[in-house]
Amino acid sequence: MVAAHADRQLEEAILGTFVKEHPGDVRTLRVLVNEGVAYIDGSVDNYGQKKVIARLAASAPGLRKVVNRLRVVPAAHVHDEALAERVRQAVEDRPSLAGQAISVRSKEGVVELSGTVDRPSLRLHAEDAAWSVSGVRQVLNKLGVSYASLPEERKLSQLIAQHLQDCLGQEPWRISVEVDKGVAYLRGTVPSFALFQAAEDLVRWHPHVRDVVNRLAVEGTPSPRNCGLTA
Repeated sequence: MVAAHADRQLEEAILGTFVKEHPGDVRTLRVLVNEGVAYIDGSVDNYGQKKVIARLAASAPGLRKVVNRLRVVPAAHVHDEALAERVRQAVEDRPSLAGQAISVRSKEGVVELSGTVDRPSLRLHAEDAAWSVSGVRQVLNKLGVSYASLPEERKLSQLIAQHLQDCLGQEPWRISVEVDKGVAYLRGTVPSFALFQAAEDLVRWHPHVRDVVNRLAVEGTPSPRNCGLTA
């Protein structure tokens, strides 16, 4: 009984926050709290509203978690070229995306981003900017990352291999690293699955690596040292 009463209080608090902050048409939003977890259903005009509503709900004191089940449904159809232009403007308005080569196309509310950016994180910035535009139903992020300014890949491979040997305490001949077009290929043997996973994680965190193909074989069971890779 006490838990159910607390859940109802949380529902009222969340709905009260929505009314106060005006994140959208609160009449279309449904909130159910069960054992401290808030489930939010309904529809919103754009992805930006969906994120704001989740953030407002999460601010309720005593809430354990928010399950955001809101659907993005544009209020009205927007012509393809007009929508593409709005997205271009939203991308240009982001300071972090200044000078990036990003092209935008739109068809029936589906926006496609193409071109190149300087860092992997900027792909997410551009996608977030696109989702913030009313009328966008889906974003296809086909942006690539320019690796022209990265270290020569043979040298990068050697540096990463040295980092792995220092961090994991393995003999130099046990692990080899080859970087090709930003993808790091790991080969060799390690004594445990923990080291297998640690090697992949360490390489994946490297700012100049966009993906990892882990072909290491597992033998035994020592623990990895706590260490991180730097550029």
